[in-house]
Amino acid sequence: MKDHSGTIQSNQSENQKLVVMAVYSYIMFVGCYLLYNIAYMLVTACVAATFQIPTEIHYWKTFFNIPLWWWNQPNVIFTFSSGPISCAIMGTICLRLFFFFRKTKNWLRLFFLWGYHHGFNLFFGAYVSGVISRSGFRHASNWAAIPQEIEYFIAIGALICMFLVGFLSVKFFLQMAVSQSILVNHKRNRYITAVVFLPWFLGACSIILLKSPNITYNEALIFLMMFTSVVPVYIAQRFFYEVSILRFEKAVKINWSLLIILAVGMFLFRYVLTDGILIQFFPEVKIQWLNH
Repeated sequence: MKDHSGTIQSNQSENQKLVVMAVYSYIMFVGCYLLYNIAYMLVTACVAATFQIPTEIHYWKTFFNIPLWWWNQPNVIFTFSSGPISCAIMGTICLRLFFFFRKTKNWLRLFFLWGYHHGFNLFFGAYVSGVISRSGFRHASNWAAIPQEIEYFIAIGALICMFLVGFLSVKFFLQMAVSQSILVNHKRNRYITAVVFLPWFLGACSIILLKSPNITYNEALIFLMMFTSVVPVYIAQRFFYEVSILRFEKAVKINWSLLIILAVGMFLFRYVLTDGILIQFFPEVKIQWLNH
C-alpha cells in the first residue's frame, strides 16, 4: 500500500504496533534495570572493599562482613553514596547516547531512554526510598549528621527532580512512535500506556518476582518512586502538538531473540547471585563466586 507521496506503507494495525512497541519497551526496561542493579552493587562493593570491608553481593542485598562498630563516618558516606552517584552518572551518559541514536531506527533508543530514567531514579528515588525505609542511600546523609527535618526537605526536592526527569522525557517517548497515526491526540494516552506505563508496571512486577521472597522494602519503594517520572509523561504529552518521528514503512515485528536473551539474563542473575559473589581487596584481592 502506498500513500500520496509514493512511500510503501504497512497494513499493520495500530494495536499490533502498540503491542510490539510495548514488548520492546518492556525488554529494554527490565534489561536496563538488571545492568544498573549489577553496576550499583559492584560499585558499592568495590568502594567498601577499599575500606577493608569484605562484601558479598546477592540478588536481593549487599552484605558487609564487618561488625557494626567497625563502621565510621567516611566509610559509611562513601560506601552508601557511591552506588546512587554512579547511577546518576550512567543516567547522564544514557541521555547523551539517546541523542546520538535518536535519528536512527534502532531500538537501543528505548534502552538509553529507560537508562536515563533508571539512572536518576536510583539516585533521587533511592534517596526518597531510603528516607522512608530508614535504609540504603539515606545512611549517607544520616552519618553526615544531616538533621532529620532537612532530610525530609531533601527528599521533597528529590521528588520534584523526578517529576522534571519525566517532563523532560515526554517528547523523547513520543518520538519513539513508529507512525504518526498512533500519536493523534485522542490516541496518545493509549500510546503512553503501552510504551511507558505498562513496561514500568510489568517490568517492576517482574523484577520483584525475580527477587522474591527476599526483595527488600527499600528496593520495592525505589520501583514505586519511578511512578513520579511516569505520571508527568501522561500530563505533559498534550503540550506537544507536533512531534517529528522516524516512520517505519515496513511492519514492526518482535525480535524473539531479545526476549530469550532477557530470560537467560534473568535466570543467570538469580542463579549466580543466589550464592553470591565475594569482593575484598585486603589482605588480598579476591573476587569469588560463593558457589557452596
